[in-house]
Amino acid sequence: MPTMRQRITALCVSAGIIIGGAWMASQVPVVEAEEAKAGTMPGLEVTVDGVRNGNGQVIVLIMDNRDAFKAYDYEAAVGYHEIPASTGAIQAFFPDLNSGPYAVVAFHDENGNRDLDMNGQVPSEGYTVSGARDAYDEPPFKRAASSDQKQTVRLFYLK
Repeated sequence: MPTMRQRITALCVSAGIIIGGAWMASQVPVVEAEEAKAGTMPGLEVTVDGVRNGNGQVIVLIMDNRDAFKAYDYEAAVGYHEIPASTGAIQAFFPDLNSGPYAVVAFHDENGNRDLDMNGQVPSEGYTVSGARDAYDEPPFKRAASSDQKQTVRLFYLK
């Protein structure tokens, strides 16, 4: 059976852990969802419209470099998110991206292999590039890139 001294020591240590943990947690910056939606938080918000089903994920890449954009070089992307797919629209938030211009490349990875699947030369999964007027448009970086902190792109499905 613990002595009174041991009980008091345990109580003090427990209180110190709880108070210290609460203080540490208060020091972590938190991005509230409502603030992000309202546009009061810095960063880039991308909405991907036209997701046809909830299979797999939607992969969103952010490019700030003409050559990386032209080559679709995912290793040179300044932003990358995988968001679980859901029919309609999904959102990706990049809090560290504040000064564009940025171009958006996104695709619906329906089978979860992290690759845009092709059937010959035709994509078999949904894809998009900011600034594209239709599924066959390949805009240059100058047209695709925007300094807007809220960008919306629409997926194109050919099959």
